Amino acid sequence: MLRRSSPPGLRRWIKNRSWFIPLSERVFGNSVYSDSYYKDLERIEGKSAQAIAHWIVEHLSPARALDVGCGSGLLMNELYARGVAVHGVDLSPVAIEMVHAKNLAGEVMDLTNLAQQLPNGPFDLAISCEVAEHLPQQYAELFVKRMVSASQTVYLTAAEPDPDAGPGLYHYNEQPNEYWIELFANQGYELDDDLTSDARAALEAQDVISYLAKPMVLRKD
Repeated sequence: MLRRSSPPGLRRWIKNRSWFIPLSERVFGNSVYSDSYYKDLERIEGKSAQAIAHWIVEHLSPARALDVGCGSGLLMNELYARGVAVHGVDLSPVAIEMVHAKNLAGEVMDLTNLAQQLPNGPFDLAISCEVAEHLPQQYAELFVKRMVSASQTVYLTAAEPDPDAGPGLYHYNEQPNEYWIELFANQGYELDDDLTSDARAALEAQDVISYLAKPMVLRKD
């Protein structure tokens, strides 16, 4: 309601204040990641998930895939329908309940908790869409290490800074793609330019929602 009734400039100013995220956490906590939140995402991202799953299966051919920050399992479900064995992890218990309701495998996991480990791999593909920016910057390297421990091929999208819109809700670490490419390079992974370009062209042509249409495909050197 507030978002619809307030001008973009005011929303941008508020989100750029240092107190915005701490205050929103105190007011909303994790309740923002509710059943209705994920149902809205499924409605908005449904067709995009189909296009992404189709591209992944056609070009990366994974038999087993891990979705890190899987949400309600929307992309997992599309991959499973195309013959991929999928497993998901997410911080939200509500999300994992929705994953289980789709008869998919998933578990609650806090990516910043060193005591928690990813499910047994290796997988043919590790996927993470719009998750990295939600982790504070001090956990960026740990996030990358978790991804590379899961697979020699990574499919990643991560929100980049937008000076006009300001940071997204609970976006602690919006970075240009080069930031993540360098962190993966430190782990011996390189951006696959051909696959990345192909994916972006294909997803844009199918009107995939903008923040999901700019993946990076990284592979062990």
